[in-house]
Amino acid sequence: MATLRKKRTQNGYHYIIDFTFQGKRHVITSKTSDHRLAKRILHDIEGKIARGTFKLDEYQEKHINISDFAKLYFENAESYKRPSTISLERIVVNNLVRCIGDRDLRDIDIETLDDWKRQRLLEIKPATYNLEVRTLKAFLNIAKRWEYLSTNPFTEVTKLKVEDKRLYMTDNEIRLFIETLVVIREASRTRERRAKLLLCLHFYEFLLNTGLRREEGTSLELAEVDLDLKQLHIMKTKDKEARDVPLTKRAIEILEHIGNDLFSGLSNNYVTKTFTRTCKQAKLTGFKLHSLRHTFATRLIDLGIDVLTVSKILGHSDISTTMIYAKVRRETMQKAVDQLEKRDSLVTIRLLRGATEGEEGGRLDERC
Repeated sequence: MATLRKKRTQNGYHYIIDFTFQGKRHVITSKTSDHRLAKRILHDIEGKIARGTFKLDEYQEKHINISDFAKLYFENAESYKRPSTISLERIVVNNLVRCIGDRDLRDIDIETLDDWKRQRLLEIKPATYNLEVRTLKAFLNIAKRWEYLSTNPFTEVTKLKVEDKRLYMTDNEIRLFIETLVVIREASRTRERRAKLLLCLHFYEFLLNTGLRREEGTSLELAEVDLDLKQLHIMKTKDKEARDVPLTKRAIEILEHIGNDLFSGLSNNYVTKTFTRTCKQAKLTGFKLHSLRHTFATRLIDLGIDVLTVSKILGHSDISTTMIYAKVRRETMQKAVDQLEKRDSLVTIRLLRGATEGEEGGRLDERC
């Protein structure tokens, strides 16, 4: 005989069904707080047991711990995500397990995530925390789709407000960066190192002229370069969708200068470390190699190029990603206002002294 019982949850309660099948007692959730609906499910179970058609796995909740689900998740992710992205996601998931333990996905609740948040904010900055929230929310969305979860607990986790930071480099900062790298190169003792740093210098300038991501630049192949059409046809992109990138005159000069091997002599790790070292020596703080891509995008926006076009060049699948570059610089706003001085005002306001001493009046002098 099956019975209904209430079980408390964070959001109230739902009914569970307690019954015996093949000599064993089973307790499953009805996933509803509606008594009539729960009773219908109970009668359905009783009927199937009587007819011999009942299948327990159709009603049982699927259970899996975080690490075991992660194995399934990353095996699936390998088919559509870059290895670098998967590597970063693994770090985020491992930190979750370190903070809350390798528990069943269904045991993760808001209290657990508050504890995770407290621990992580002792170790990371708010911007990194927000990135982890986004990553884990997507991670558990897959668990929900695969029915290991009925709800995603990370939907209740809010991101922290992060102080806006300037993502792009100014012309003076770019100039200082390049001058510093030239000094580092000239101080190098071996010809091989000087040659590699020169290629690195060309690489940074190439990113500034194309807006390519680091991996897109280091893995660029000759077959992706079309100098006749003055464009690149990038095949190895972040979202694995090919895109065309127009080339500036300077970008073409760099390609012609470095030869057919392009940037194959540079590794992702080397260009990142060299960028960081150069910034440190130049006393430029708050910048990453990705800042060159930000700088490229900001320059286009400042020139009045529409956001949709910039989005296409950068290869963003969502235009909202491009909008972070659309924050107008103070210099751009001043330049826009200065344009007004080049035009005659349609209306001029003149203040005139009235007939009575001390009285002031106003008159609108309309010009055609």
